[in-house]
Formats: sequence, C-alpha cells, structure tokens
Amino acid sequence: MQMILNNSQKLTQVLSAKLLQHLEILQFSTNELEQYIYEKANENPLLSVIDAKVKGNYEEIMKLAKCSINTFSSHWNRSGKEQYNIIEKTLAEKVSYEQFLIEQIPMQNNLSEVDLKILNFLIQSLDDRLFLDTDLEFVCKKYNTSIVHVEAILNLLQTFEPVGVGARSYTEYLLIQIDHDPYAPKMAAEFIIADLKLVATQAIKKLSKKYKMPLQEVQHTVNYIKNLNPMITGDKVEAIPYIIPDLTVKNVEGEWTIKLNRHYLPSVTIDETYVKLLKNDANNETYYRDSLKDALALMEGIEQRDKTLYDLARLLVQIQEDFFAKGMDTIKPMRLKDVSEVLDVHESTVSRAIRGKYIQTPHGIYALQSLFTKGLTNASGKMDSIMYIKKRIKELIEEEDKKKPLSDQQMTNVLSKEGIQISRRTVAKYREEMKIVSSANRTFG
Repeated sequence: MQMILNNSQKLTQVLSAKLLQHLEILQFSTNELEQYIYEKANENPLLSVIDAKVKGNYEEIMKLAKCSINTFSSHWNRSGKEQYNIIEKTLAEKVSYEQFLIEQIPMQNNLSEVDLKILNFLIQSLDDRLFLDTDLEFVCKKYNTSIVHVEAILNLLQTFEPVGVGARSYTEYLLIQIDHDPYAPKMAAEFIIADLKLVATQAIKKLSKKYKMPLQEVQHTVNYIKNLNPMITGDKVEAIPYIIPDLTVKNVEGEWTIKLNRHYLPSVTIDETYVKLLKNDANNETYYRDSLKDALALMEGIEQRDKTLYDLARLLVQIQEDFFAKGMDTIKPMRLKDVSEVLDVHESTVSRAIRGKYIQTPHGIYALQSLFTKGLTNASGKMDSIMYIKKRIKELIEEEDKKKPLSDQQMTNVLSKEGIQISRRTVAKYREEMKIVSSANRTFG
C-alpha cells in the first residue's frame, strides 16, 4: 500500500472566549444585560456593582432610609441588590400599558383631532392581551367617520410596541408579527391567511402541491410560523415587561443628537479592596488572574456594546432621516446586509445588535428590528418600502369614487404609472393585510 501525504493551508477563525462573551453581551436587551451583570457580580468577587436605582435616586434613598451613609451601605449585599421592600416599592415605576401606548402616539405625524380621539379610544378598548375588544363599525358611528378611516388609525396603532398590539384575532396577531419582520419568508402571510390549519397539522406535501413550492421551502416557512409568539389567553396572561429604549434620538436646533440610555443599567467597576486581598495571596494567584480577566472582559463587552449601538444609531440617522423627522410612513427599505457593509462588521453582528433593542424617536418608541424593512424595486431602480406602497393603496381607496371603487388591477395600473412595479396579486395581498375589502364590497349608492 502506498501512502501519500499532502500538505495544505486552511484559514479558519477561532473565536476566543472573550470575543464570544462580547457577542453574547451585544445581543442582550437592557433587561437581560442587567440580569447578566448581577449574575457575573455574584460569581466574581472583583466586580463591584451599583444598582441603577441607587445611582439615579441616591438622595431619595438616603431620605427614606433615614440613616448615615455607613448604615445605608450595610443594607446592601455585594451584588448591589436592595434589601428593604419599602425603598424598592417607592422607587418602582409602575407605568400602565395604556399610558405606555399613549406615549408612543406620533406627535409629528399630522394627526387630526379626530385621529387622536379615535387612537385614544382604540387604546382604551384593548383587552388584557392587548387585543382590540371593540367593533370598528361602532367606532365609525361614534366618531361619524368611514371604516377606511378607522382602519387607517388601527393600522397606525399596530405599528406600536409591543408587537401584536391592536390585533383582532390570532390570525391578525401572527400577520402583524410577520409585517414587523423584514426577513419573514415571502409566503408566510399567505399560509396564515389561507391555510393556517394545514400549517398547524404540518401538511407539508399538501402545501407544496398547492403553492408549487419545494418541500424544503415549505418546511422552512411552516417552522417560521410555528416559532412566532403564541397568543396568550385566559388565566395564562402574563405581564409584558416595560420597554426601556436603549437609544434616544432627538432634533436639537436642527441637528440630530444620539444618546445611549446607560442610566437604566447598573454601573460596573473593579473592587480595589478585593484586588488587594487576592493579589497579595500567593494561594489565590490563579483565581485572582482568572477573576480579573473575566471582570475586564465584562466591562470591555459592555463598552463594545455601547460603541456598536451608537455607530448603528448614527448610520440609521443618516439612512432614515425622513423617518426620524416624519414617522414610519417615510421609512426606506433597508437590509442587515446594507448596514453591515457600511459598518464593516458581519451581518450577524448587526442582527445581534438590534435584537430586543428599542429606540426613542420624536414620534414614539420603535424596535430597532422594525426599521429594517422590505421593499420593491421601482422604475428608477430604487426601492419603495412595502409600508409606503400600502400607504399609497390606502390613499387610492380613500380618494376613489365610492360609486365606482377601484379594482385591484386599476390600482396596479396607477401604481405602475407612478413607477412602482407590482402585480395585481400583490396589491390584493397588501389590501387584505390591511383588512380592506374588495372593490365589489366597497360599492356605495
């Protein structure tokens, strides 16, 4: 037997434990990062953590505790967690979801007085699941307006956080989630609207035959739908955590300013007392070195997370300036790939950076993920966002002759003249997603 040895070079990237920790920290939401910091502080004696509530409300706590700084310090354990319920109770901020949703009402979106009244009424008509618990016909009569008008306001409410607010059914709840996800499979909405039972029973072959799709693509779409957030019902209703924006973008004297909301997180430092204690003990040399390395990795990871979020926000302001100035109606199509290339980072890094993160804008709080939208290429070669196309369809319907409503094909022709290349089927799909009936059912007089 003849043995032949071949030498070859292969370039591989091995992620260090430090880099893996940085990536893990990057994908944490504010609440998750806070919990992670406390867990690390409990494991590592070199970490000193000061609770965000203490950091921001020191004088109030001192007044409540009615004690000296030394006495007050004894009321806290190493992790910085508070021991007295009375202080914890006083500092806890309980914001109802009704108030939270009202705070998201766009202030620069040219909403009329009637629009605001309808929007507030819809918010007050949400049940414990944040599903809409009122009939739109009743709202029409109450405010003496059209069903299209009320639908438009409801669609605005359904862009609010948390995702799914304002849904009227389980199906619509799923569709809203898909609408918020720029990377949803293209047939996911169609499967939900027409064949949710087949999806539930995982009838892959039937779906493949009906839609003439490869089995693998059907399986991927079904798996995606089954992984959407389930509807919470009955006594299983759980409190949804209050959303803390990670970034705030404001217009100050004509200039956009970006602020990282770090004050919601506890501060992390190295405890010099424990450093001296362990450093001078030869028996703990390895333990001290490992603890210091881990502590520094945590602090560097938090700093890197802040830098990545700031760089991302700065780029978003450049790309989506119209959105920050005027609202969601003017958002441009944007992909993870586009942003990752400009920032010179991997696409997965951008994906981690936007996961569970929120941004405060002049007209409401939005999930960073919702700013990444799909689009269609127009005649000029540029992309029109699906949200913009839906807005134009809604405008055409609102302006149509009520005695001769526009058919889907007629709207397709109008959009085509405006440079928006779209099929009649897609127009019908978007119309149905906005819960607008066909032209045959919109005939009046």
